[in-house]
Amino acid sequence: MEKGLPPITDELIEGLSLAFPQRHPNLSMSEKEIWYKAGQRYVVDFLIEQQKRQKETMLTTSLLES
Repeated sequence: MEKGLPPITDELIEGLSLAFPQRHPNLSMSEKEIWYKAGQRYVVDFLIEQQKRQKETMLTTSLLES
């Protein structure tokens, strides 16, 4: 697992994806609001990638222990 991060659950990812969905900016949004929302989504995408790495590490570890 990644150092410093607790296990990232599917439920956490699903909840964050609902709260901060990946979507195109609305033309009525200010540039500041677009960057703010992009930053929110960046965190969700970062956690998705970290979860993938955690799952790969757990799979590799369990295969090596077998």
